[in-house]
Amino acid sequence: MSDSGKQISISKKNKKQLFIALVAAILLVGAVIGIVTGVKSQNKNSDDDSEASAASHAILKRSCSSTLYPDLCFSTLAAPGAAKKVSSQKDVIELSLNITTTALGHNFFAVKKLLKSRKKLTKREKVALHDCLENIDETLDELHAAVADLHEYPNKKKSLTQYADDLKTLISSAITNQETCLDGFSHDEADKKVRKVLEKGQVHVEKLCSNALAMIRNMTDNDIANASKMNVNRNLKEEVVEEKGWPEWLSKDELGPTVNSEVSYSNSVVVVRVLDLRNTHIVGPRVWAGVYLTGMGPI
Repeated sequence: MSDSGKQISISKKNKKQLFIALVAAILLVGAVIGIVTGVKSQNKNSDDDSEASAASHAILKRSCSSTLYPDLCFSTLAAPGAAKKVSSQKDVIELSLNITTTALGHNFFAVKKLLKSRKKLTKREKVALHDCLENIDETLDELHAAVADLHEYPNKKKSLTQYADDLKTLISSAITNQETCLDGFSHDEADKKVRKVLEKGQVHVEKLCSNALAMIRNMTDNDIANASKMNVNRNLKEEVVEEKGWPEWLSKDELGPTVNSEVSYSNSVVVVRVLDLRNTHIVGPRVWAGVYLTGMGPI
């Protein structure tokens, strides 16, 4: 091969190597950028998760503080993954009821297992165990009904007081069912042995129900109190407007029948806010005997 041919071959080879090196460099830079972006995204998601977790834990602590068993309440509800979607006291109560339902299911299978595995159960013990299963079934229905009510709350279907009474009745009955189950094994030593096997699970569910009941009472009492305050303020507004009457300098006819207005009460002053001034001759706000008239619509 001639010298010129060799040079051409070497030149092509160098170009090919240069091209491969360039492509490798581009891929390396892309990989580095991808890794850095991924790490930043992961760190951001981690920060967001940490903030959400801290907020959820604060809500749990505040909600559990109203219960008889706050430590049990928090440790149960703050289990990994359980509190991520908690953003209100209502969410906490629903989570509590769902966890209670799961615990109740464990009790159901514990009673079934006892009926099958214990060979020397007396007739009374068998009847008592079957009664327990019925109590558990009833409790499950009550918890499901409570969750359904909680999903609707608050709603115009029922008043706040009705919701509160219904929820408290359902959970109170669930507590009674756990006590009734254990009461069936209080007659003799053989009964007490069966009771001992069931007691831990029944008492656990009873405490969970007690915590849920306390949080329901706290939430509904606060909501009813706040609603009552709003009604009082609304009544005050109506009384003041009726007492002061309509400004003499402003005829109702002047506003026109199609003009909307609303009245509020602020620091002993009645505020008549005209929502649409297009059909009136009013220009600017005016004051009369503690009545302040102003417009907020287009003129």
